[in-house]
Amino acid sequence: MKHLFTTALVGTLALGASFSPTFAQAEEINVVMFGMPFTNGLKELAGDFEAETGIKANIDVIGQDVFENRITLSFTGATGDIDVVHTPVIQVQRWIQAGWLQPMTDLVSADTTSDILAGPLGAYNVSGDQWALPFFAGVGLMSYREDLLEAAGAEVPQTWEDMLEVSAKITNDDQAAIALRAVPGQGFNMFIFPMVMRAYGGTFFADYEGGDLTPAINSPENVEALNVYTKLINEYGPAGAGNFNFAEVNAAAKNGQIAFAVEGTGIISQIVDPAQSKFADVTGIALPPGGPAGRSPAIGVHGMGIPADAPNPEASAKFIEWAVSAETVSKIALAQSFPDFTTASVAENADVVAKYAAIHPDFLKTRVAALDLAIGHYRPLIPEWPALGQAIGESVNAAINGLMTAEEALEQAEADMRDILGL
Repeated sequence: MKHLFTTALVGTLALGASFSPTFAQAEEINVVMFGMPFTNGLKELAGDFEAETGIKANIDVIGQDVFENRITLSFTGATGDIDVVHTPVIQVQRWIQAGWLQPMTDLVSADTTSDILAGPLGAYNVSGDQWALPFFAGVGLMSYREDLLEAAGAEVPQTWEDMLEVSAKITNDDQAAIALRAVPGQGFNMFIFPMVMRAYGGTFFADYEGGDLTPAINSPENVEALNVYTKLINEYGPAGAGNFNFAEVNAAAKNGQIAFAVEGTGIISQIVDPAQSKFADVTGIALPPGGPAGRSPAIGVHGMGIPADAPNPEASAKFIEWAVSAETVSKIALAQSFPDFTTASVAENADVVAKYAAIHPDFLKTRVAALDLAIGHYRPLIPEWPALGQAIGESVNAAINGLMTAEEALEQAEADMRDILGL
């Protein structure tokens, strides 16, 4: 399954597409998304869509917490006020089960889908139908300060055990070694912690791929992983690191507070960008650390779907096709810190390649290597995952902040998993 996430391209498709104003009956559509470089860039291009189709796109980009409340009210109330919705892959099974999305299998063209990376596209194919089109596939990477490693006489850590040893050499009263997301949430600490637990052979379930969803998070492997995660944050992180999210990790790296960040590509691309970080010229990029069970880089896929009650799904699909077209995505990749595109032919755009090579020469090739190692079910693709991820994340955060031992935290997490799954 891992090779679904490689960026092998199957030919150069022409940039751009022709969008004729064939949906005069839909004078406006409402698009609701949460803030990311792609969505911010898309909002700036709304006028392009109107010029090409005659349809005004009201693109509302809001905070993720606000987004969750906004769409829940719309979905449960069947208000029909959203035409296109930001659709994280970890939510799609739950939304399908709840009847909140409609399939777009017959609404989008083969020309569009053939230019999208197979792994992210397939993540939205459920029971033979296409429920969303991806625009983003972020993957876990590590940034490291070359000057601090050299001063400590240390090598780039290949495992989490190496990270502990190197961090001990770097950390002093004036310099922290590492920052990691710690705040609870299925997209916050539960985007990062599974990289550690899977490296130690930990799992969420007894046999996810075999269909045995018996909770198995309270295991010796996961206890060891949580102890490593907690030690890195508490002993080798900046003050207050037990409450860091990605924004704080990003700021700490850019300000020189830390030597290492293990983050998604969107954050790492900013840390190594000379236009954004004064330490970029002494910062390298590598795969995230591994362990006895190998490496398992985080993977996060985001797309756009059509709500079940969208009044004009053809117009919604036309917007989504425009949004993921090579022309639109290339513009966003050039204007924003957005190397996470899933439209394959964008990787053949010379300006895009040049931009990210200038940011860091190893960036794109390291991203490809990480995608090749990533597993699609890094976070379980089941309807209950958002609730499971939140509950597990709360227990993990409790361990980080000394409210529970690792053993107590994972015992509580497993009990919560059983409750959520009705076991």
